[in-house]
Amino acid sequence: MRALILGLAASLTFASAANAATIINGGFETGTANPGGGFVTVAGGPSTTTINGWKVGGGSVDYIGGYWQAQEGARSIDLAGSALGSIEQAIATIIGQGYTVTYWVARNPDGGITPRTGFVDVGGAQTLITFGNGASTKANMLWEQRSYNFVATGTTTNLRFSADPATSNSAFGLALDNVSIAAVPEPATWVMMILGFGMVGGAMRRRKSSLAFA
Repeated sequence: MRALILGLAASLTFASAANAATIINGGFETGTANPGGGFVTVAGGPSTTTINGWKVGGGSVDYIGGYWQAQEGARSIDLAGSALGSIEQAIATIIGQGYTVTYWVARNPDGGITPRTGFVDVGGAQTLITFGNGASTKANMLWEQRSYNFVATGTTTNLRFSADPATSNSAFGLALDNVSIAAVPEPATWVMMILGFGMVGGAMRRRKSSLAFA
């Protein structure tokens, strides 16, 4: 029975690894720009080394250091720098595979208590993001987790976050941190897992029965 359990675990691990996708520097912790205890405004168009793995577009973004509380680590992003901006990267994906992008949002408290909005764009499909908690402060940003599900249509999928001009003025935008991606298990994987655990349960019941009559 131990061999069965180990085999099931190995097969599930292999299936998960085969469908894995990775976001580089999802927490924005590395880059050639150094925001230190404040922030650095990064103009649209620099290479991905400025904020490792990410390309900045639009006007600019603010690369935040200790200026406010990060969701994880020490750094995060304000999608509106001195002008409305965006941040994006291309992710290696498998055609037909489902994925979930998870990320955390807040707002730049310096812009008042009004809600902040932005967009997440995955493979050209754009969805509005809204953060409306007016009680957030630089010491307590009240980060909120959000997610986006998609099915890959190509071997690479572009992931983009951008400020929304409807609610973000030229300097106070939607804050972003801790972006990650995970493959959604395929139906066949779930079936294999259910059958596998059913087999383990049946083997355990048979073993108990045989011990009871020994």
